[in-house]
Amino acid sequence: MVTIRKAVPADADFIKKHAYRLLDFNLPSWRHDKEEMTKADIHHITNALMSGNPDDCVFIAVEQEDVPLGFMHLAMQTDYYTGELHAHITDIVVITEAEGKGIGKLLLAKADEWANEHKSSWITLNVFEDNRHARAVYEKAGYHAEWIKYLKPL
Repeated sequence: MVTIRKAVPADADFIKKHAYRLLDFNLPSWRHDKEEMTKADIHHITNALMSGNPDDCVFIAVEQEDVPLGFMHLAMQTDYYTGELHAHITDIVVITEAEGKGIGKLLLAKADEWANEHKSSWITLNVFEDNRHARAVYEKAGYHAEWIKYLKPL
């Protein structure tokens, strides 16, 4: 049975080991340094893990014996137009061995629960355009595109 629990500092090594999965697809050509990007992801997630801030939280999906299968970082953010706080999934990872077993679906359900606890009217996330697998998972869970961000390398 898989459960979702709040992450603790001892989970930092698991997060570091599997953070590469956040970029495990073909990145745009101007995003060529996966190693530096992964370090940045680890930095942000670890800071949230250690902060104890209830509005910036990390959760771990575990099976029996507390074996970790994935993690998710959530934060409350302010909407640009309304100033309203809303929940945002900053990162979500399912380890390779657990892919296709519904772990992502469970983590997204936990995100909904967390967002409701924080009185959020909506929940957002960002995904790279070429991360087609993740996009399909999110769309199946009821997410839809709101913004399309353009970038011009100089």
